[in-house]
Amino acid sequence: MAVTGLGMAKSAPALEAVAEEAWPAPKGEPRLREFALTAAEFDWPLMEDTVVRAWGYNGQMPGPELRVREGDRVRVTLTNELPVPTTIHWHGVNVPNAMDGVAGLNQAPVDPGASFVYDFIATPAGTRWYHSHTDPALQVPIGLYGVLIVEPRVTVETYDRDDTYVLAEWDAELTPAVAAGTASRGPGDRTLRGGELGSDYFLMNGKMHGAVPPIVVKTGERVLIRLLNAGSLPHAFHTHGHSFQIVATDGNPVPAAGRWTKDTVLIGPSERYDLALVADNPGVWMVHCHMEHHMANGMMTLLAYEGYKPTGPVADFYDAAPADATPTVPGHDGGDMPPGMAMDTPTAAPTSVPSATPADATTGPTATVSMVDDRFVPNGLAVAIGTTVTWTNNGQDWHSIASFDGSFESDRISPGESYSHRFDEAGTYQYVCKHHFMQGMTGAITVS
Repeated sequence: MAVTGLGMAKSAPALEAVAEEAWPAPKGEPRLREFALTAAEFDWPLMEDTVVRAWGYNGQMPGPELRVREGDRVRVTLTNELPVPTTIHWHGVNVPNAMDGVAGLNQAPVDPGASFVYDFIATPAGTRWYHSHTDPALQVPIGLYGVLIVEPRVTVETYDRDDTYVLAEWDAELTPAVAAGTASRGPGDRTLRGGELGSDYFLMNGKMHGAVPPIVVKTGERVLIRLLNAGSLPHAFHTHGHSFQIVATDGNPVPAAGRWTKDTVLIGPSERYDLALVADNPGVWMVHCHMEHHMANGMMTLLAYEGYKPTGPVADFYDAAPADATPTVPGHDGGDMPPGMAMDTPTAAPTSVPSATPADATTGPTATVSMVDDRFVPNGLAVAIGTTVTWTNNGQDWHSIASFDGSFESDRISPGESYSHRFDEAGTYQYVCKHHFMQGMTGAITVS
């Protein structure tokens, strides 16, 4: 059974046509496809403890995935609820000149409160995308982009799964007020030359770390990964345990004789690669940007086979459930865990839940744990009842702590910051960094 749109369906659901059969046509023939996109400002969770103000389409980032068929007539009504003018460019689609969306050159920008209808024939087939082309250096990186899939009229190759991943960066100093021109750039951005903006987080489908939807497969399936770079930096997309073939570039098919077999592909800004692989190596595998600081700050996910668990320590809290299962975590809502990830209560669970104690208000014995990027030092610690343990971030990345049993959980811990917790009950308390647990950042405190 062919399944399409799995990747985007987990974070950016495909937008249904307003009038699917408004232009009656024989089955298999072109149809009229009508969509409505509203550009507006909203809160967007990059992950559970990192919520930003974004500009995007229909309250999500990336915007809705639009799927049409080659030759369909497409009408998209853009409604602008932003405080500034905007437009939409249909990247890779051979639209009429007046529909290309470049403000000034092809159309007058759509003013706040106004609407504009884009009308074009969907061609050529392939992985395309859409994004703002008014102040694009500000409006695109703040979230005004989405995917447009033009399916071929005649299917040449079929896949069991079809996942889309949009890569992007996020600049914490690029706020809606900065994009609107009502606030100046932050101190970090002001030090960069040539108008370059800084990147703080690295996103896949608008999410980071464990909030990124994984690629969930069954053994033997043929998988298509549509990779799109909506950012301004190159990224090195790498799959563990599997090689893939590049079957399309910028949405255009690559002849079989010209396909490369790789495990890492460097994708530049605005480029698209369609990657085909066979799920023939069961397990739970890392997928990430191989520019390691991009991975450490969000650009990572999993290629996970249904029914399999990791072979490392992460297996202690990995639930090898089907892709559509909802992970549950005792004492934790699982907001940072992808499908298939969950914390199990440890065997030696404490009988009561102790409370966190601020670092400057501790009494009794103390102990310290250093958080170096991707590891706790030490990762195993034995203390007496009444001990306050202080975790200090001595690395360059954010970290956060969550116990398996829900007895303690920190907010985001930035470099140089600390978090303390007093242990007043005996037991073994296993914990992870919510940002880096998939890289093995786990630890345990034994209280006796």
